[in-house]
Amino acid sequence: MNRVFFSLLSVSLLLACSSGAKRLDDKTDFVADSGGLTSQELVRAAEKLADEIGVFFKENPAEAGVFVAHYPTRNDTSEQIQTELFDNAFVSKLIKNKIYTVRTKTREQSLNEIQFSLSGLTSNRLSIGKLKSPNYFVRCEINENMFTADGEKIVEQSINIELVEVETTIAVWSEKVSYRKQAVRGNKGVGW
Repeated sequence: MNRVFFSLLSVSLLLACSSGAKRLDDKTDFVADSGGLTSQELVRAAEKLADEIGVFFKENPAEAGVFVAHYPTRNDTSEQIQTELFDNAFVSKLIKNKIYTVRTKTREQSLNEIQFSLSGLTSNRLSIGKLKSPNYFVRCEINENMFTADGEKIVEQSINIELVEVETTIAVWSEKVSYRKQAVRGNKGVGW
């Protein structure tokens, strides 16, 4: 009797432990309840747009090289979107395409470090004059449009990006990636 009891107890514990959290396949497309962009959609869009910028520069090479200042993506939607995820994937893909980003926001920190190294208090002296200025700016924004179609509420979120030449302030390239989703009924995240 005790053996049967312990056997059943062991089996039930084994089953209880196996019903915990499971890893989901990261290649599966998920849809957020709110209709917001998922992390997979953000990464996919970032890589697509960075590849298209790479094609643009292959077709239109710059003599002095390509140095891009990418400004943080602006979220103009009602959703909390992980714009940093998009930005990181975008910059990573640019680098793989041999397009380098200039961090203009850290320029002051770099100048302070160079000045400190030139003071003679460090064992390595940094050269002045190696800082790069961007010759292009990249600006991204995510916006949304909500509408009804056949009585169904639709959320369309678009990632808009433009490449602006610094010297002329002319937008030399622009693209948009859009995702449309049907809002979940009874959802409170879309704000309808």
